[in-house]
Amino acid sequence: MGLIYKAKSKIFEFHRSFHFPYGIILMLHRVIDERSLLENNRMLEITPAFLEQTILKYKSAGYSFFSIDEVQRQVESRKRTRNKFVCFTFDDGYVDNFELAYPVFQKHQCPFAIYITTDFPDRKALFWWYHLQDVLLKNEKVKLNGVEYDCSDLNKKNHAFVEIRMNFVPNFDIALKSLEQLFQENDCSARPEINTLSMSWDQISDLAADPLCTIGAHTVSHPALTMLSDEEIRKEMSDGKKKIEDRINKPVKHFAYPYGKWDNRVACLAMEQYSTAVTTLEDFVRKGDALDRLNRCELLEN
Repeated sequence: MGLIYKAKSKIFEFHRSFHFPYGIILMLHRVIDERSLLENNRMLEITPAFLEQTILKYKSAGYSFFSIDEVQRQVESRKRTRNKFVCFTFDDGYVDNFELAYPVFQKHQCPFAIYITTDFPDRKALFWWYHLQDVLLKNEKVKLNGVEYDCSDLNKKNHAFVEIRMNFVPNFDIALKSLEQLFQENDCSARPEINTLSMSWDQISDLAADPLCTIGAHTVSHPALTMLSDEEIRKEMSDGKKKIEDRINKPVKHFAYPYGKWDNRVACLAMEQYSTAVTTLEDFVRKGDALDRLNRCELLEN
């Protein structure tokens, strides 16, 4: 079929799986005209043309376009439909989802979901991954916490990104401290336009008013939930959910685990507040799948 997404080869071998797939949930982050030079950020980005091409390929392959609500109903029914489904989902809440992706979905009347990290529209998100990219691209050597990284060519810059990023992942406070340290040790400063990458609450409300778009939750600050206490997890989930609901005047029923990090404890806490939760485990959605750990495949452009 020529469908392009990152997925383990086993998902194509239907005969080896006990349950025939219902369909697939795709994970996206950004839709932009000019993609990043560094691989880790580039993987988060596709072009509008590629998004449209993907929609057309699924349509020609006979897939039905499902909202995440329809995915939930399909899994709960435990019954196969005539056609497999595809469901498009975005994480975080980048402004290009509204400006560049939304018109494509409108053109094809294709439903989609966006899981909002509320620090994005609240203009509190650090976007450390793009600040880190800027520092790596501008320097042949980069320091952080006294460690020096060789950035003399693009391959080494990509390698340095992977090595350095673990200093930012656990939670907001650690990421902020690491970002400040990165700027200090390399005598550089933030590029202001990076802080305008997120959607506004008005744009999110406009999307929520369109039946094509389902707004879900993605915590407040995008922490690795497995590293938090039960109380901290509940607060990240409930505060994010409430803030979105207050803004869009609709219930928020669906959740995405930040960084795809979850375990049984986190999943149980998610289902106290949400109807579904999506992961980054790459497989089709099948009969018998649990709603607290729905599989998603990352959509990647070459």
